[in-house]
Amino acid sequence: MKFPLLLSLAGLILYNPYARAQATGNPSKTKPDNTAPVFRTAPSGEVPDSTIERRLVDLVLSGPTYDASFHTNRINELALRAAKNSWLNLLTVSTSYYDQSGNKQAGQSYVLPKYFFSLSIPLGIIFSQGTQVKTARESVALSKDRQIDLGRNLKAEILGKYKQYKVNNVLIQMQNEMMNDVMVNVAQVEDNFKKGGTTVDVYIASQKAKNDEVIKSLNLKLQQDLLILDIEKLIGVPLADVLRPGYGK
Repeated sequence: MKFPLLLSLAGLILYNPYARAQATGNPSKTKPDNTAPVFRTAPSGEVPDSTIERRLVDLVLSGPTYDASFHTNRINELALRAAKNSWLNLLTVSTSYYDQSGNKQAGQSYVLPKYFFSLSIPLGIIFSQGTQVKTARESVALSKDRQIDLGRNLKAEILGKYKQYKVNNVLIQMQNEMMNDVMVNVAQVEDNFKKGGTTVDVYIASQKAKNDEVIKSLNLKLQQDLLILDIEKLIGVPLADVLRPGYGK
């Protein structure tokens, strides 16, 4: 039985535009055009990728995740200030009054002081205060370093997701073209099957090929939808708005 082999050859011709051109006798499409890149410069009226990437980075760095790092820095700076002033809480100042009205004696040649003052300074403050201040100062430096690292990670994450978004668009477009070819092939097989020109096995194989391509299309679109949700979670606005030429005006 040669029908499956003929179906496979027909499928290859339908899937491969260059093979299809050779089969139809069109010499202008028998060789691949290696000069056409997958990603081209944005046409007139579309926003360049560099502009979109800059918008995404600005949005993600103005979001609550990165903004929280500023609050962390402020908290650590206040802790440093509190550590510098904590020695005041350990000092004790006392005073007392000495009443001399009932202790005067005849011929007394000296005078006792009426007021007494005392200052208590714990010895531990001399050794521990410097360490506490240094620890608080290092916490401030650490939080600033973490803020820088967070900004870099957020930038890399949003740009990586946007690049994946562009690749998914191309894959979806290619898959749609593949689906069109498969549907043409399926229609031909169904027509031949109704006329008795093909077998049940060939018909079932064509339906299976169609279902496989449909599943691929659904999975690609699902991945793209989930990726868009991740991007919008980071930037806080719809991605479609960021892609508009007039965004931010």
